Amino acid sequence: MALIALIGASETLPDGGLRALVTVAGETLIERQAARLADVGVTHIAVAVAAVPADLLATCDRIRRRGVKVTPVRAAADLLALVEGDDRIILVTDGLQAGGMHYAAIAKPGSPAILVTGDTPLTQGFERIDAMRRWGGLASISDHMVRELAEMPGEWDMILTLLRMAVQSGARRLYCEPALFEQGDIAIVTDRPTAALLEQSSLQQVEYGGMGLGRSAIMMPIVRLFGPLLVKSPATARYLPYVTGLLWVIVALLAASGLAAAGALVAVLGGLGLAAMRFLAAFRAESAAQDRVRGVIRSFAWVLLAVFPWLLSLVDEGHKMPPFSEAALAPCLAAAILLARWLYEDAGERRRFHWLLPDADQAWMMLAPALIFGIAPLMFAILPLLALFQILLWMRLARRPAA
Repeated sequence: MALIALIGASETLPDGGLRALVTVAGETLIERQAARLADVGVTHIAVAVAAVPADLLATCDRIRRRGVKVTPVRAAADLLALVEGDDRIILVTDGLQAGGMHYAAIAKPGSPAILVTGDTPLTQGFERIDAMRRWGGLASISDHMVRELAEMPGEWDMILTLLRMAVQSGARRLYCEPALFEQGDIAIVTDRPTAALLEQSSLQQVEYGGMGLGRSAIMMPIVRLFGPLLVKSPATARYLPYVTGLLWVIVALLAASGLAAAGALVAVLGGLGLAAMRFLAAFRAESAAQDRVRGVIRSFAWVLLAVFPWLLSLVDEGHKMPPFSEAALAPCLAAAILLARWLYEDAGERRRFHWLLPDADQAWMMLAPALIFGIAPLMFAILPLLALFQILLWMRLARRPAA
């Protein structure tokens, strides 16, 4: 049994362009949909088209390079050729903007399901299900519904006809609040001004980076200042991991060459790159692979902090062991930061005062001036104690009942 998606890409905008190719935060809607679908296990995407312009072909090629098969289909018979027995098909309405949790909910194994919402002024762009409900833009159907549609004479709108079949067969209804449409979590993009509003809303809703004093208080505010520039081009998300990874490699090379202060300054830039990656991942349809790459870079930066004094000792004439205050306490500092992250992740939805916790960004920003003025041993001795104090303070404040 495989997961196949049918995405609409035939509706046009008032200016004549395809709705599916509207750009939101530097990424077309159909690419955002494809990334969300790939995250929930879809391996083959059928794109319902009336025509296949050159820009749609180019977009489909970009999706294929992410490892997902893409096939344009014009009729139910074309879709039926892609479906095998027991396959499940996810329907995605034309121009839909939705979050990953909605795709995950509709992709769960089980009988056919329909995402529905209330009939309010905010949801008038969605298909009506009954007197009280409208379609939320996502649905899962079974393979025999596609076969029934292929056997029906005449030409039919594939997505809407399959949706009506699912409604008539009594498919499960997964309800989502209409307030999500007001917040922009779910929407149908009908024109470019709507896309611009969604982009602006996404930029405003991005959190300040989660755990960590350095990231929350310094890095993410800086990144948010340049947020509109970061999302202008899809090339930013494509090349940012390479640039960030290269910065951390340069940190290691500088430290091994004896340029400790320069390495710490570049590490601050590397932390800024990680914050920018986290910023983009907060509202763009980043793939699971990109999340793993960010995790690998973050882990490398953490290990680099732990072994930083040993890298400096490589250029010493006698390769002498670094002072105890650096050799022993640098790993203690890295361990305290790792402990803070575990505590943060275990807190789950009850996270409060998480900006107080220590992080690597804070450590590098304090180490850089210490290395410049030659007081690195003292700073390596202070930072683990400071990290433990921050963790204890966070645990104390986090126990307080919420207002």
